[in-house]
Amino acid sequence: MILGFVLCALLGGAVAVSILAAFGRTTRSKEGSFSGGALGFLGSASLSSFILVAAFLIAGSWSNLNTARGHTWDEARALNAAYTDADQTTRPLLRRYVTSVIGTEWASMARSTASPITWNDLDAVRAHVEALPNTPARAQELTDLASVYTARQIRLADTSATLPAPLYPALIGTGLLVLLYAPIAGLTFHLRESVALGLVGAIVGFGIYMVLHMTHPYTGPIHVTPVAYTQSLARFAQLSGG
Repeated sequence: MILGFVLCALLGGAVAVSILAAFGRTTRSKEGSFSGGALGFLGSASLSSFILVAAFLIAGSWSNLNTARGHTWDEARALNAAYTDADQTTRPLLRRYVTSVIGTEWASMARSTASPITWNDLDAVRAHVEALPNTPARAQELTDLASVYTARQIRLADTSATLPAPLYPALIGTGLLVLLYAPIAGLTFHLRESVALGLVGAIVGFGIYMVLHMTHPYTGPIHVTPVAYTQSLARFAQLSGG
């Protein structure tokens, strides 16, 4: 992941220098014979466009991330309630389900799919409870399991949460526009100018990589972890010990 950030930063710098080499050699660029007012407007407009698109994507992705994280805690609370009300024969099945979520299913959610194995583990819990004698305790267990099923469905739905697709090419396009503006404004292809614009390109490339890897709540440098379920296992151990 760190290598990806470094490579995108280097790629952004290389693109910036290439743009300067391509457009910063003209006579008009060297002389800077442009309207100052027009250049000021174009510069602020291009930078604002990039910031606007990036900010929209970051805000939307961050909201999806927090929502997905909250839903994992909702399911964990439902599991804790189910384990509290479960009899001694049902509790091992609930532990197996939670362990499967942490291990097998978490990798599947990064690919926006549910694990059939984990589904079977939860179905096995319900089948076991349905086979118990018809008592008020069994009815409560089935009610708790219904809450777990609902929370699980909501969690899995989060893996398909997306933002409008046109925003991603718009982010890349406005980033290139920010770099293209410099030679248009009169920046020439010399060592000092190339280093300066290369650093700007590295920052733009880093930012684009960061935004594009926040689009899925279960992948990327910032993602939802199964900490809610590991804490449920710890709670299960406390309840069993009690």
